[in-house]
Amino acid sequence: MSTTATQAKPLGKYPYVKRAGDYLFVSGMSARLADGSVPGDVREQTHVVIGKIRDALQTLDADLADCVAITSYLVNMRDFDGYNAVYGEYFSQQGPTRTTVAVHQLPHADMLVELTATAYKPIE
Repeated sequence: MSTTATQAKPLGKYPYVKRAGDYLFVSGMSARLADGSVPGDVREQTHVVIGKIRDALQTLDADLADCVAITSYLVNMRDFDGYNAVYGEYFSQQGPTRTTVAVHQLPHADMLVELTATAYKPIE
């Protein structure tokens, strides 16, 4: 599912994705939609977030397969199993390295998960 049409504007002055040489850095992505709403449970939010990361990478001719590191932020570690199950639909054991941490809160009361990504995509 493409999330480009529903992408919320950043809450601050930063790009969704930035190239630095052969590396692409994706800013923290949440499930917040263009209308400011945040859908569903942690599973639905994780699908939306990973879709947004994919869409951001595709603007620079990269994809999820190019990810080398993911950092995940969960408001409640009780949501880990649902988040982890969805994450496994997109990434295998040989996929990017991953760190998952619990945070006190995210910028919207309904946000349960946020992810940031680093990808490696050499300039051709």
